[in-house]
Amino acid sequence: MQTDYKKECYDTNPHCKLHYSRGIPMTDSTLYFLHYDENLILEYFRKGETSKRIEGNIYNISEGDLIITTPEELHVAIRTEFCYIEKISLHINESLLGAFGGDRTVFFDSLIHKPKGVGNLILSNVVKELGIDKILNECLVYAREDTLASHVMLNCKTIELLSKLSNLIETGNGTELAQPSSNKIVNEMISYINRHYTEDLTLDILAQKFHFSKYYISHLFRDYVGVSPYDYLITRRLYLFNDLIRQKHSIRQASFAVGFNNYSNFFRLYKKHFGITPQDFKLSVNNED
Repeated sequence: MQTDYKKECYDTNPHCKLHYSRGIPMTDSTLYFLHYDENLILEYFRKGETSKRIEGNIYNISEGDLIITTPEELHVAIRTEFCYIEKISLHINESLLGAFGGDRTVFFDSLIHKPKGVGNLILSNVVKELGIDKILNECLVYAREDTLASHVMLNCKTIELLSKLSNLIETGNGTELAQPSSNKIVNEMISYINRHYTEDLTLDILAQKFHFSKYYISHLFRDYVGVSPYDYLITRRLYLFNDLIRQKHSIRQASFAVGFNNYSNFFRLYKKHFGITPQDFKLSVNNED
């Protein structure tokens, strides 16, 4: 069994990017940092077992399972001493359907607009029954070919996947989807933070709001989210800032809009989290146009 972590990245298709990973992730892997992505991501685990925190809910993932993360869901993998995985990750941009004369509401919205952290894991028996494993393995073959025809086929197969998943979520009675290990208090705190992230939120305010000690709240939050309430709030603000920059807001407008009232503090936090300055990110977005 291969233990070194290897990752094949196929990013030439503007609508679908596919990554094939196998091995044991290093402890400093970005998998272990709370983050979210600008694309809808489907992760099919060919081999291995692991766990992932998504918006305060913990999902235990086994061989053959599929995990879905949407652009607005903060998530982080849970470190284990020995965590060999082999997985196919499909990153899907909402521009995909535009290439076929459609818009994202056809399939994307039922996935993206589901409650945060709910219905993210589809168990292996359902994956196999729907043929999702077969489609994702075909996607890997097309991604590796890297031709115009294979790019078209990758797009078509991805739309087929979206159709199956959208139908499952819209018509399912809940038995097809794995239930996460969750904590009601943590879920309520996350919901509160997500509604009030632009305000001056502190641990004292959360303690007063939810009638628990600051120590208990911090301990509980770390158990289920993997970070402190403050780190969750900052991470949420930083990624929402990036979204506003993509929508052509100015840096100062975007930073104040997401709740940073001190620009120098925002600048420091941004560079610490992403390793680049806000100006660097804005320049990279402008260069993509």
